[in-house]
Amino acid sequence: MFKSLVVAALSIFSLCGVAFAADDDTRQTVSINTPSPKVDEVEGALFPKEIVALKDECAQMEKIGLRCQGVIPKSSLDTIQVTFARGSAILTDEGKGFLRSVGTALQRKSGVWKSLLIEGHTDATGSEATNRRLSKSRADSVKTFLQAEFGLSNIETAGRSSDKLRDADNPSGALNRRVEFVPNW
Repeated sequence: MFKSLVVAALSIFSLCGVAFAADDDTRQTVSINTPSPKVDEVEGALFPKEIVALKDECAQMEKIGLRCQGVIPKSSLDTIQVTFARGSAILTDEGKGFLRSVGTALQRKSGVWKSLLIEGHTDATGSEATNRRLSKSRADSVKTFLQAEFGLSNIETAGRSSDKLRDADNPSGALNRRVEFVPNW
């Protein structure tokens, strides 16, 4: 019932020309913190059922000439399992193990996602310029691994520096040196 009301409201807003944009504030982030997650768990984090249902409803609306895609939140997978030593962008063997689950999930859903953004993060030590470069290098390392191991393409990377600390109480902590996966689908 609630979904029907939301869809009806979105339909009215669409007809009136009101636009919405999905941004980081509307991102549904799931954290997986087990070293070797099941592929289904990763798949569920990257492509949550609630968002799949909204996308399906919007597709039906678009068939009759209405638009609502801009209100659907993005999904993302955040993990502390793909971490890095301070000042490094080299993947650990443990990190590679986690990425194998991510790569397999992405392969299984290859017809669903259009592109993938990998965001690299750093802790708060170091200058902004250094952290920006390092966080981009970390994302690039993950991209290179996924392309080499799984033949994945349409992967973009971004360096977020220490903009979004995972452990704000410990700004120099290892939990802040991580990556986040944001599919565009």
